[in-house]
Amino acid sequence: MVVGLLGGSVLFGCGGASESAPSPETAHATAKNSGSEGRRGKRRAAAEVRAKIPQRCSKRKQRGECLPPTTWVNKLCNDIYPDVALHMFKPGTPWQRFYMRARAEPFNASGGMSLLGERMEMGEEVIALRRRNNTGEMRINDQSGYDVLRWNGSCATIHDGDFSTTPPRQVRHSRVEWKRLSVDMRTALEAEPEIGATYEARRKNCRGASMGEVTADCEEYDKRLVEEVVRHVRSGAALPGPVKVP
Repeated sequence: MVVGLLGGSVLFGCGGASESAPSPETAHATAKNSGSEGRRGKRRAAAEVRAKIPQRCSKRKQRGECLPPTTWVNKLCNDIYPDVALHMFKPGTPWQRFYMRARAEPFNASGGMSLLGERMEMGEEVIALRRRNNTGEMRINDQSGYDVLRWNGSCATIHDGDFSTTPPRQVRHSRVEWKRLSVDMRTALEAEPEIGATYEARRKNCRGASMGEVTADCEEYDKRLVEEVVRHVRSGAALPGPVKVP
């Protein structure tokens, strides 16, 4: 009798386990639905970016270069848009790239904000936004040039002769200010293992930065964080849509 009860318990236990475990078909369907949701999420994010950032050259092409629409550039250069800059600098975008031939102080001839003190370095990569000629209302000290976008999201005005269209051996970039990126962008970037680890190391080594205590280690990890963000963007990885846009 005892044996019979034990046997029944064993059979009941096995039957319960069998019923709780998902079938291969159910597991496959769940994985398929999850993958579909992921693809739909990426498509929605891409559509959101297309709605907020120009994807094609302005119809009024100048000198055969691919420049964004002028009305959009007018708004862009009135403020600083770090999230937008990361999207603009992704590989595969159609925009004309320039590379600085010398160091220069940033100057925004449009009258908008610029990150003063962050000098433009030799080899720095920028994106051409609009042409400025030495006649008419776009006159700047009798020199022609361009308004350009920097990696930090600010606009700057450069003159002909200040840049090259050929990438140098070492392509540089302006400093991407982590705190100026949106919370959505920072959260997405922190989810990347390399960026997340560097961010944590930077946070631990820069605890006294708010009180003006910046150590050599803090500066080093701060630089590494910027490098990791730029590397990630240049890899062509997906980015969340920008929160603040022109």
